[in-house]
Parts: sequence; structure tokens; C-alpha cells
Amino acid sequence: MSSAKWLDALPRPVYAGLEPVETQQSWFEVYRVEPDIFVLYESGHFEENICYLVLGKERAALIDTGLGIGDIRELVDELTELPVSVINTHSHWDHISQNYMFEDVAMFENESARNSQAGIQGERAQRFIGGDRVWKPFPNGFKPELFTIHPFKVTRWLHDAETIDLGGRRLEVVHTPGHSPDSICFLDEEAALLWTGDTFYPAPLYAHGSGSNIQDYIQSLTRLLGIYSKYETLMPGHNEPCVEKSALKDALQAFIEITNGIGEYVEVSPNVRRYDYERFSIMIRADSTRKA
Repeated sequence: MSSAKWLDALPRPVYAGLEPVETQQSWFEVYRVEPDIFVLYESGHFEENICYLVLGKERAALIDTGLGIGDIRELVDELTELPVSVINTHSHWDHISQNYMFEDVAMFENESARNSQAGIQGERAQRFIGGDRVWKPFPNGFKPELFTIHPFKVTRWLHDAETIDLGGRRLEVVHTPGHSPDSICFLDEEAALLWTGDTFYPAPLYAHGSGSNIQDYIQSLTRLLGIYSKYETLMPGHNEPCVEKSALKDALQAFIEITNGIGEYVEVSPNVRRYDYERFSIMIRADSTRKA
């Protein structure tokens, strides 16, 4: 997606129906979707990351720490006095950039997650926020030429079907590899919410990276549809919160068709194809399909 097309999509209509919350952190747009659930939206960057602050009676969970441009720790401290645990949906840079600001960090136990603790420094990190990827002014004091993803320490390794107890609110870990081998979703059955990270969001789904696997993606989506009655709303990691759960059925059908050589695509690069659908796209490696 070109930056022009991305900017043309803003502001996304879903946010007009959510309750805005004023904070001192201008980089983030903050919305309340329930009395104890906040959306922390980074609309100023091409990735349009969404982190979530979920409050229990005893602890709060911060689902992902975002791009590392605004100060998410100061933002969280504005919104709650509860002790905060970070729980990452996976270990890609745009979901872990400010893990280092927190003492309690939980990730799915996997080699890629373990390796991510080293952070990313120098030009490799700075290219993530360069060029036309950012349209909003950087926060005061932020220096893009010094941008780095600092090392951090995981204090709790998560496993499939494990429960995170916040006191009066329980989040179940659902391992959903496909986008990455360590991708997980968080299910709050009582609230009927499913946080999907990058397993699903209404934009191009990346199934073409070095850690991506289409068959794993299909199995993970099939598994989520197997617990379809336990949630009503998807809470993705990019672009829009509060997505209709039926989108998972459409995504699964699309992946199955693609693997069988069905569907039109755009050549993004010599070995990357993009298949466009009504609510999302799918990016795959050309050599991952059964038929040319």
C-alpha cells in the first residue's frame, strides 16, 4: 500500500463511534471501548499500530508496546495506577519497541521471541521510521536519527492455553502461528473479546515474511473458528479495533483459495503477491502456492 493510499484512508470511520480520551501524549490517539479497556492508536505512522490497555481489579495488561515514538509508559501511567504487565502478541519490532520501559514482560516461548530481547539498533531500526512512513510531527524531544529498539528482558514465558489473571478478568493465550511462529491471540471469554495481534487486522496480512507459513496460518484461523462462540468482537493490532468476527471466516476462505491457485493478485515484487479482498489483503510469497 502506498503512503498516499494509506493517508487517504484516514481518519478511519470506526473511531468516530468510540469515546475519545484526552491525554498528555499527543502522538497517541486514545479511546475507551469499555470502562476498563483503552485503545492506544498510533495513526501517525504507516503501520497504524494499536496497543490495548486492559484493566483488571488487581493488575493491568498492556497488549504490545508499539512503535517506540511516543512514550507509552507515561501514557499508561496517566490512564491507570494499577501495576502493569506487558503481554506481547508476537515479537516483531512494531509490537515490542517499548518493552524495555516495563519491569514485567510476557511473551510466547519461542526462539524468535528470545532473540528479540536483544533489540534493534542503528540504521536498521531508524529505517522503520524514515521516508514517508510518518506524517504526524514527532513528539517533542524525539530524535529520529537516534531511534533504537532497546534490549529488554522477558520475565514470564507464555504457553498455549495458559491464563493471565488480572483479578476479575482472565485472558487465555491462544497460539496462532502463521504471520510469525510466536504469534498469539488473547481471549477474554467473559467479555467476548479476542485480541488478534497480527493474525488478523483489516489491512494487508503479511504471510510472506521469513517466519511466515501459510499452512500454519490456515490451521490457526481454523482453530479460532473452532472457538467462534467464545468471542463476538476482534481487537486487532493495526488500523481498526472492534472488528466483526465474521472477517476470520473470510480470511480462512481466502487463504484456502490462494493455496489452491485461485484468485487474482498483484505482483508486489518478483516473489511477492498481494490478493485483495473487501476487508483485507493477503501478501504471500509466489513460491508458497500450489499452482503458478
